[in-house]
Amino acid sequence: MPGMDGSRYTHLIYLSLWLAVVPLVAINVSYLVAVSAEHAPACIPHLSGCTSVSAVGRAGLESLIFKSGMLTSAIALVLLWHRAASFLHGEGASASTLLLLRVVAVFAAISLTLYALTLGAKGDNFRLLRRIGMDGFAIGNLIAQIIFIVLYRPLTIEATRKLLRWLIAFCIAVPLLGVASELAKWLGTPRRATNYLVAWNAFVAVSAYYAVLARVWWHHRRSDGRATSPSE
Repeated sequence: MPGMDGSRYTHLIYLSLWLAVVPLVAINVSYLVAVSAEHAPACIPHLSGCTSVSAVGRAGLESLIFKSGMLTSAIALVLLWHRAASFLHGEGASASTLLLLRVVAVFAAISLTLYALTLGAKGDNFRLLRRIGMDGFAIGNLIAQIIFIVLYRPLTIEATRKLLRWLIAFCIAVPLLGVASELAKWLGTPRRATNYLVAWNAFVAVSAYYAVLARVWWHHRRSDGRATSPSE
């Protein structure tokens, strides 16, 4: 199979690391700033669901931190999947599927941008736009991750086969969180707190996926990009 220039792997590593670190850091730093400004209650939101992700980025300095993290990550998202599609194209993936990957990535990025730009704006229309943005990002990002897994599976090298299982696990984690939240609501857990818990922990699962993906690219760069299928 054709190789890939080492600098392009480096770009893929850094873009994946950006998506693994920056959004998660942005929402948590924004939360700490919001607490210090008494804009949010003090708790561990990943465990208690005491406040929403959106609530920590609506005003003041926390809004600047939150929006900066989300908007730059939207750009990184498009760049990552575009470069990943180029890698997959070099390994023989179909052009139509790669076009779908790129389109879905752009859709997810636009949705994340819509969510970030309308955060803090008042009114039912803006609330609807935020919901569309967040749902669009969640769906688009998940589809992009799944497409990559399907196309990358026959291209794994020895060092990345276990990592592929982790990519699959973190993909499954996001819809499982949704199922678990519906079960919790059925059992009587407050709906709002349950929704907040899902959102906070979904960010963790998405970040973990990209952290593992960065490791995948690192192994490919180390092996000069010579991905081989298990049958070879």
